[in-house]
Amino acid sequence: MAEGFVREHSSVDGSRSQSLDTLVLECPICLEQLRHPKSLPCLHSFCEECLGSYITKELSGKMASASSFSCPVCRKVTEPMNPSEDKESWAGQFPTNNLAVEMIRHLQNTNTLITCKPCEKKGNTNVPAKFWCHKNKSYFCATCKVGHHDLFHEECEPENITEWNISDTIRRQTSAHGCGKHKEKIEYYCEDHQILGCNKCIIVDHRKCEVVTSVDDFRDKLTPSKFDDLFEELRKSADAMETLINDVAEQLQSMTNDQDIALQSLTDLRKKINARFDTIQKELTDKLMASFKKEKENLDISKLKCERLMFSMQNTLTSSKDAALKDDSVGTICLFQRGQAEVESCKELIKELEKSSRSTSLRHEYDPDILAVDTKTSLTMGKIVVHQQQRRLPSTAFRTPLSERQMKMTENFNIKVPSDKEDCFAYGVVLLSGGRIVVGDNANNKVKLFTENGDFHCEVGLSDLPCDLCGIDDNTVAVMLAKVKTICVVAVGDLTLTILSKILIPNITENCLGVTYINTNFVVGTTSSLYSVPKDGGEATQFHTIESKCLHLASNQNNGYVFASINESTPDKVAVTRLSDKSIRDVLKVDTVKGTTGIDVDREGNVYVCGCRSNNVIQMSEDGTNVRELLTSSDGIKSPRAISVYGDKVVITNEYSDQRNFIHMFQLIEMATQK
Repeated sequence: MAEGFVREHSSVDGSRSQSLDTLVLECPICLEQLRHPKSLPCLHSFCEECLGSYITKELSGKMASASSFSCPVCRKVTEPMNPSEDKESWAGQFPTNNLAVEMIRHLQNTNTLITCKPCEKKGNTNVPAKFWCHKNKSYFCATCKVGHHDLFHEECEPENITEWNISDTIRRQTSAHGCGKHKEKIEYYCEDHQILGCNKCIIVDHRKCEVVTSVDDFRDKLTPSKFDDLFEELRKSADAMETLINDVAEQLQSMTNDQDIALQSLTDLRKKINARFDTIQKELTDKLMASFKKEKENLDISKLKCERLMFSMQNTLTSSKDAALKDDSVGTICLFQRGQAEVESCKELIKELEKSSRSTSLRHEYDPDILAVDTKTSLTMGKIVVHQQQRRLPSTAFRTPLSERQMKMTENFNIKVPSDKEDCFAYGVVLLSGGRIVVGDNANNKVKLFTENGDFHCEVGLSDLPCDLCGIDDNTVAVMLAKVKTICVVAVGDLTLTILSKILIPNITENCLGVTYINTNFVVGTTSSLYSVPKDGGEATQFHTIESKCLHLASNQNNGYVFASINESTPDKVAVTRLSDKSIRDVLKVDTVKGTTGIDVDREGNVYVCGCRSNNVIQMSEDGTNVRELLTSSDGIKSPRAISVYGDKVVITNEYSDQRNFIHMFQLIEMATQK
């Protein structure tokens, strides 16, 4: 059969088969044709050399006793047959992909053009053959078949060789002897372990298993509806990966633009000063490039994970269209198992990226006074500012919006420590990555650092009463000191708190209560007004008058909106005001929420508002049109004061009652998973 095969590039079916062969025979690591292909239990194949290098790199730095690794494509945990051997030899322990070997051999030997024999005798040596006559052992083009063959051999029907699919034949022949461990025909499927095997596999490894069936019997259990559901999940998963890949590309482009702007800023400034800045400029440039490189590597890793999984799922979807699988029980089961593993890996990867995804901007800052004549400004070129914050991932088929989730309490712990002289008044709180919780204790003039499990790490004493807190970036918070009208900037480590600076606001006479950070400036709330304060200090600019005191502020870094919580309990009075560069709008009136206190915004733009006198917490859209009550007194909420949201986690403090010394941890969970 192979001697009559012609690979026609103009054939639609031939092109599809060639494309499918290329996908199947490509190593996901080096992206070249497979060399000495090895198959993992999850059915993904790699060059033996590439797999060995990956395993060595994957396990470098881990304990010598490590006995498994994750698949480079679907990340399924995989164990070698003999973990006690050197890790460099693990790749060779996995079975050879005989199907890939045969297909590669076939592709290397079937590119010769077969020509029509009658045309050759006439002198036309390049006319491709389209038919093969078994009786005459000769090839014919379409014209010669009609004009010569059919006139003399009416009882004989030549075979159309352009419709042969050698790849399908190889798949069927190879899969019939596909046991890579014993080189015997695969005939059984163990449902207990969800693995295919030959006679020896079943006898040696699965004698005690309860359900072992023939491959044909198990194939019959895989109904068309199961495949339809799986393929739909695969399509959604592939779309999700493509969405995330595009998002990473946009983030990388934004970072690249930031880098270019910062470098240009450095260059422009360098032209205005003399050569004494060469060394300083080099130091800053190196820091900028190092920061860019570090974050680029993180984004590249995320993109690579998504690409590998997406290409694998696309390959599975392409393979599912292969009609030959209808007669191939083993291939069908393998396809189904591979698809299941890839869908689960897609869901896990999305959850991982939701937790770790962050937005990074790079900026060069310098004091413009450096260009002035006869000033006392030190001759520096400023600094490179790396600003990071949690970033919202684009929507995918597997991600339930936070606006559709329910609150579940996960922790409730005491924040009063032995050094406290008074019961706590936690008037401000910020939840950061890694479960770090920074609490402002108004009663004891302190800022404290806890974990989300309630472990106390450290504290810093303050000169005045701390009120509201806000995050500046993932490792820095600002504390509003009420009476001295000062913003205290604090660096937050894993175990430490360090005061970096104190920003005095000289022209405000009222007590300063609420604070947030947006667009490199602070917004401060008092008993009657809202002010804008430069990030490096200076006089405040009043831009809005309010009817009652503003205890808390929150901001959405994505669109620049600032939300002011107005502590009011009178019906129909303003409870929340939204501010932007272009407008000021009241978005919530006193109704369900009374005595408005804490406020924050999640990664999707949902606004969370605490009602101190109504003993509840609501969630609303940014324009206030969609409001729902998340927590009430029946959930144990009493006089909530401050709130902070990070990802799907929420922390809430209490102002009065017996809960003053406690804070509550919640998680926004999907309703189907609530227990």
